[in-house]
Amino acid sequence: MINSTVALIIASLLSSYIIGSIPFSFIIAKSNGVDIFNVGSGNPGASNVLRSVGKKFGILAYICDIGKGMIAITISYNIMKHSPYMSLILVICSAMAVIGHMCSIFLKFRGGKGVAVGSGVMFMLSPIPLLTALIFFFIGLILSKKIIAVGSTVGSIALPIFLTIYHFFIPSLYKYFFNIDYKYLMPMTVILMIFIIIKHIPNYKRMIKGKENSFEKK
Repeated sequence: MINSTVALIIASLLSSYIIGSIPFSFIIAKSNGVDIFNVGSGNPGASNVLRSVGKKFGILAYICDIGKGMIAITISYNIMKHSPYMSLILVICSAMAVIGHMCSIFLKFRGGKGVAVGSGVMFMLSPIPLLTALIFFFIGLILSKKIIAVGSTVGSIALPIFLTIYHFFIPSLYKYFFNIDYKYLMPMTVILMIFIIIKHIPNYKRMIKGKENSFEKK
């Protein structure tokens, strides 16, 4: 029993990392004759595809990255749904999917900034707080004249705040889908926020210099 449980946990973690590692932005850009590492910010993420390849392909990259986060959690849930450790394992699997995106095995451990895939996993784990945080993402985007780094930062900060608000004051909305244990999910959202902020440090430096483009500028 112990060996089979360990095997299921390992399968869940590996599948989450591998799915998160699929470099959709790199693939989409390459299929359009663009090396995503040599254009725009050089980041192999959906935002750079949006700026460097075009809106249609950028939106496709976002959908793929969000989707792979959702798929990673769905697969892990089906593997671990009968385990008493389901909440903990799903939270770790969500982190593995984000790490896979940021450090893709298919891109020599390079990768994107984790915002889209993080949104995908959080939509499955706690959708209402995630959707509320997205409102603040768009507020940040609008107020910054469509600078995605600002929206991403504001949204990532809002997520753990609203996760806490819903958990303590509107628990029925917090529990949607899998009812993940708050003591596991809250630290993960804080870690995700820190990762996203760290990954956006080059963007902040360009903003200070007035060189950070909005997503409409190529």
